[in-house]
Amino acid sequence: MSTELKPVRKSGIGDVIPRRTQVTDLLLGESRVMLRWRSSLWKLLWKELIFYTVLFLCISFIYRYALDEAQQFEFERVVKWCGKQYTGLPLTFLLGFYVSLVVKRWWEQYCKLPWPDKMAGLLRVLVKAPDTEKGNEKAQIVRRTIIRYYMLSYVLCIRRLSLRLRKRFPTMTSVIKTGLVRKDEAIRIGDEDSHKMYGSNWWMPLKWCAEILDQAQVDGMIPNAPGYVNLHNELSTFRTSLTDVATYGHIPVPLVYTQVVTLAVYIYFIVSLIGEQYIIFRKEGDDLDLLYPIFTTVKFLFYFGWLRVAETLYNPFGEDDDDFELNELLNRHFTVAMRIVSTAEPPPVLLKDIYFSDPEPILIESDRDEESMLEHMNGKDTLTENIDLNSDEERSPLQHTVSNCEKTDPRAGNA
Repeated sequence: MSTELKPVRKSGIGDVIPRRTQVTDLLLGESRVMLRWRSSLWKLLWKELIFYTVLFLCISFIYRYALDEAQQFEFERVVKWCGKQYTGLPLTFLLGFYVSLVVKRWWEQYCKLPWPDKMAGLLRVLVKAPDTEKGNEKAQIVRRTIIRYYMLSYVLCIRRLSLRLRKRFPTMTSVIKTGLVRKDEAIRIGDEDSHKMYGSNWWMPLKWCAEILDQAQVDGMIPNAPGYVNLHNELSTFRTSLTDVATYGHIPVPLVYTQVVTLAVYIYFIVSLIGEQYIIFRKEGDDLDLLYPIFTTVKFLFYFGWLRVAETLYNPFGEDDDDFELNELLNRHFTVAMRIVSTAEPPPVLLKDIYFSDPEPILIESDRDEESMLEHMNGKDTLTENIDLNSDEERSPLQHTVSNCEKTDPRAGNA
């Protein structure tokens, strides 16, 4: 007897039990973000902060214990004068605009990095050969060669910018050893050791890709004309993305702007070593006399933290904690793209889902309704019950295929 597959409606999404916020969460953040070390403010600034605080306290002790009273009065006049002068410096505006520019460039450079997945999918669908063993092998060679050239161009272009990739591929010999390029191909490309801005031939493998696609169309592997155009469009998009990334590396933020911001921050805190000193309390009306520069420390963390963020993200192709992990990204691209163009994996067997008969389905909560979900999955009939929507005479070719899978696939009986 057929079992209708209907989700058990319990209480809906509105009954999710909220998590109570602990006192530690309010103080430290939900993910204890203030206690992290990697890529943290503390890791970037702890040395500078200790040095600055010690220097501030040394000046304070000299003022309090090494100067006589007349010298102390003169020092206090300098403190008041410095306090008036450096407060008008537009440090927040300079730093805010500069950091926003650097962060914007940092994110755009990552977004410009091309991914080969779309090209691999197009190659898998469009590049085919006559259904013979020799023809299939030739089509697979075409697809795999184009992906290999894709990743070769990626490596040759980005290694000029990325310190991580330069360490992994210091010379063309090391690229040959990885199998991305053959010796005869490397000879045609050249040494790739030029330090000139546009001295690389990273575009050459992409040119070969275009020529391979042209020949594949002539050989009848790409009979679909719009598909052929789409392949060339995707090839052009990949090259444009690599060109954009290379341009970001060749044209940095103007040096003068970086110098102005850095100089402003350093001058501000050099002057604040004097201007933020607490004056000895002598009479009513004098300011509070403290030894430790509490708010100066806070400002140091804010302003120098901003500056260090900009310095860290200025070149995202280095080896800092927040720089792009291009080795892992390259490994992922090569593996995924080669798998897409090489293997033909059939999709899962077609089955009705448990919401099939429900016109207004509500997603079951995975943790609270797991038992109900198992009851539905175990209680439904076999694959034939799910798929047998028509008689044998009325079945489509797809339904005949699924029915045959039921007989041969051991998973069908347990579905």
